[in-house]
Amino acid sequence: MLKTENTTSLSIEDNENNQRFVEAGFVEPTLKKAGIGIENFLQGKVILITGATGFLTKVFVEKILRSMPGVIRRKDKEDAKQRLKDEIVDIEIFKCVKQKYGEQYEEFMWSKLVGVVGDVGQSNLGMEEDLATEIANDVHIIVNGAADTKFDQRYDIALQVNAMGPCNLMDFAKKCRNLELFLHISTSTVKSSRKGRLMEEIECLSLRDGRGRQTSIMTEAMVLEKEMKLVSDYKKLVEHNVLTPKMKQLGSIRYECLGYSDPFSPGKRIWVAKYLWVYQGTGGNADLQAKRRNIGTPTKALGEMLIYKRRGEILAPLVITRTSGILSTYKEPFPGWIEGIKTVDPVILDYGKGKLTGFPLNPNFCQWLADMVVNGTLGAMAKHASMGKKADMSIYHLSSTSSNPIVLEDLFKFVYQHFKSRPYFSPSGRPVQVSEMTFFNSLPDFSAHLWTSSEAVQFSSKKMFEFIKFKEHAEYMATIYLPYAFHTDWLDDSKTRGLIGSMSEEEKKKFGCDAKSIEWKDYIVNVHIPGLRRHIWKEKGLSKM
Repeated sequence: MLKTENTTSLSIEDNENNQRFVEAGFVEPTLKKAGIGIENFLQGKVILITGATGFLTKVFVEKILRSMPGVIRRKDKEDAKQRLKDEIVDIEIFKCVKQKYGEQYEEFMWSKLVGVVGDVGQSNLGMEEDLATEIANDVHIIVNGAADTKFDQRYDIALQVNAMGPCNLMDFAKKCRNLELFLHISTSTVKSSRKGRLMEEIECLSLRDGRGRQTSIMTEAMVLEKEMKLVSDYKKLVEHNVLTPKMKQLGSIRYECLGYSDPFSPGKRIWVAKYLWVYQGTGGNADLQAKRRNIGTPTKALGEMLIYKRRGEILAPLVITRTSGILSTYKEPFPGWIEGIKTVDPVILDYGKGKLTGFPLNPNFCQWLADMVVNGTLGAMAKHASMGKKADMSIYHLSSTSSNPIVLEDLFKFVYQHFKSRPYFSPSGRPVQVSEMTFFNSLPDFSAHLWTSSEAVQFSSKKMFEFIKFKEHAEYMATIYLPYAFHTDWLDDSKTRGLIGSMSEEEKKKFGCDAKSIEWKDYIVNVHIPGLRRHIWKEKGLSKM
């Protein structure tokens, strides 16, 4: 494997004119010819992957098995094998691997994969002592893909998985005597300042009181201990039948106390107060919904900070990759594969069915990313694994916002073009006609639009009930997306650009992660929406138009 020079990477990060310097900084013939050595670095390695049944980690596992089948396995745990079969071996994304190995497919898969029963929120990752010891003795690479990314998750669950999980993994990593790399998959939303260029660097903890004023300085470990105790004590005071909504409310309160005054900057806080104040005045469920916040953001940030503070405790490079909203696969293993509804997809699907004709989004800002995040992650892993055992940590932004952004206005023009030419057919067999999306800059305007566009006065009682239920759903989505719909930031990707510059031409073909290569219109119209219709709506014959 080729070792890349640290000075080159640091120069890119510090330079203001990123693109010009990248072109000038990565022209050494030997570096271009040899590349990073992505295909070779995993050969013969044992990899512990947490959260391996999640959407992104499934794409990650598939890429490794299809491109680098030299990884090795260890002894099975029978009680996890069935879940592995149901959620990995038997699912569609592995069909290219299945075609490659034919009748030997399952034999190949079981020769590489081991299901492990565990819980990152527990000490020793929730594993039995003998199994934990065996894995610690054998593992070379740890990939932390475990995360809770639900927008309105309970605070106790988000804290346990997103903050305590990385802490427990670091404890486990210290026991791994052959460890060569620790990778943590994070999210771009961990940055509490959502204005201007967001650099590939660690976030600083900024505790605040209920009025947004910064409070006393505490270490990250002290904050985690304090928050875990708060959750434990609160559970004792709450009736079990209302625990879930109470934990969500607690998360909304702690969101601001952890330095994430919604949505992330003083100017934005004024905007939210201006419009949410009117909305909250409606009372009832709307009042509760308007106060909901994505507690996954500060808990993921806390997890990152804990890894950073403890980076010297393990003698292996540390890599953090931050991704923006991940859509369906772009090219590999085939276009348009998706599992579950991601980022802006609920709005697209409701729009395609004719239920939504507008939404409160800023048409000028958007950051969405396809599956090339996996290729970029593998490239970053290979680069830093080659640097040897030292306490090194690097952060990569895997996003299109700097290199090839797609703004929401353009995205929904493409969505409109798709459904205009390939309309959704209602249960009665009629094609649903769509108009161009209308954007709103306030929740009250959006709420009023839902009424005026519904012809509600002509509904029967049953139809009126269905409409009110959908209206509540739409307003709920709007409040959940609010912190991300109007931010004015973009992710600096200097290190990722440098990583691409380090790749050989062959690696760029096999592990393409250059956002500049995305043709957004073709992807949205002919790949992503057909993928949604096939995998979410279960329509036939829509894999790629």
